[in-house]
Amino acid sequence: MIHNHPILSLLVVMLAVTFLVSCTTAPPPDTSAEDIQTINALRKQFTDAFNQGDAAAVAALYTEEAKRLPPNRPMVVGRESIQAFVQTTLDAGAGDLQTTVIELSVHGNMAHDVGEYTLTIQPDEGEAISDSGKYVVILKRENGTWKLDVDIWNSSLPLPTPEEEEEDAVEE
Repeated sequence: MIHNHPILSLLVVMLAVTFLVSCTTAPPPDTSAEDIQTINALRKQFTDAFNQGDAAAVAALYTEEAKRLPPNRPMVVGRESIQAFVQTTLDAGAGDLQTTVIELSVHGNMAHDVGEYTLTIQPDEGEAISDSGKYVVILKRENGTWKLDVDIWNSSLPLPTPEEEEEDAVEE
């Protein structure tokens, strides 16, 4: 036999409302123009430092535990390792980095930047190599300052065909 107790019904409704209210989250704050401007300035700092050959300045723009996910290589973790990786890249002749933003969105203390890049690599000997591709960067606001936290990119150029690799080997 089911008893219909008004007090029990009221208690169930109050608990259900409390539970539902506690489960809802506020919508993420709107992307602020100030954050967008700051992140765009950070990207320019990155590009300028890279093109000036300053690996330490590039690495300083990352969080201490940042991760870079380069193509065809293991993940690079931590600011010191990122600086060493960037220095190796610069030593190989990389420069003239240009980026174009496709999407930039801020979500509280996190943001993501999606875009395209072009890059030139001028080895000590031989012709310059041009690359173009795409990237995704996740940024984190630490102590009020935006820093790069996760950085992944890859080339849009096709892999060389076996015939091209054989021709290059014959030419050498």
